[in-house]
Amino acid sequence: MVPGVAGSNPVGRPPFIQPMTSFEAFILGIIQGLTEFLPVSSSGHLHLMQMLLGFQHLSHYIFFDLICHLGTLSALLIGFRHQIYQVVFHDRKRLLQLSIATLPLFPLVFILKPLKSMFNHIEYLGYFFLLTALILYLGIRLGRMVNQNTLQNNRWRDSVLIGISQAMAILPGISRSGSTISMGRILGWNLNDAVVFSFLLAIPTVLGGVLIEMKPLFDSTFKSESFFTHVSPMQYAIGFVSSFVMGFFGISLLKTVTSKDKFIYFVWYCLAIGVFTILYTLKD
Repeated sequence: MVPGVAGSNPVGRPPFIQPMTSFEAFILGIIQGLTEFLPVSSSGHLHLMQMLLGFQHLSHYIFFDLICHLGTLSALLIGFRHQIYQVVFHDRKRLLQLSIATLPLFPLVFILKPLKSMFNHIEYLGYFFLLTALILYLGIRLGRMVNQNTLQNNRWRDSVLIGISQAMAILPGISRSGSTISMGRILGWNLNDAVVFSFLLAIPTVLGGVLIEMKPLFDSTFKSESFFTHVSPMQYAIGFVSSFVMGFFGISLLKTVTSKDKFIYFVWYCLAIGVFTILYTLKD
């Protein structure tokens, strides 16, 4: 999640918070659902789209972002229900491997706020998109230079390294799935195994991230302010449903690209969106 970029606010005058329209909720839900599982950074795209729509003080829309994340998480749970059942009840080694991969995220809980305050400036977003393009390119190039191993080989070491790569993707513009899939490929995993592992790893990661982000909202931000001040219940519902539906489409699209081994498309896309974002922020 991304704190807002404060706009101008004369002394003594409360900031104007733009109410969200149903159309904007629909667009943001589509963006979140489509990009959550593609290696292009959903948080970066959500941040960029909110900026393009003219939103300021983005911290007031965090709860809406979380609702959209729950929509994509629901799509993942349904779309991968068979794989989840298999791992939980029949593949304890894979379950342990996934658990180990989540461990590098825990230290970030204690440094999350200062880390985001350092890097969550909109002028950095385009450069983070470019970094995602580089990560994807390295995954493609280096993945072709190593022997393809089965998922069981070096599973403990691989889990730690994939977990570290996921922790590095906490910043908007750096793709979580792109980082984990690329690390898997560099470690010698075939593309399909790396993608499936990234999907399964997203479940505890997204759920944990939502819970962490929700706690301070209830503790401070919304003590004296309703969740529905700037976003109505209908718009929350629109965001959830649109992200849920597009989440299925994003999963299907990534599977198609994976089957054709065309991850280079995402490299070019991240380069393009990175350059666009840099130029757009420079003009301001």
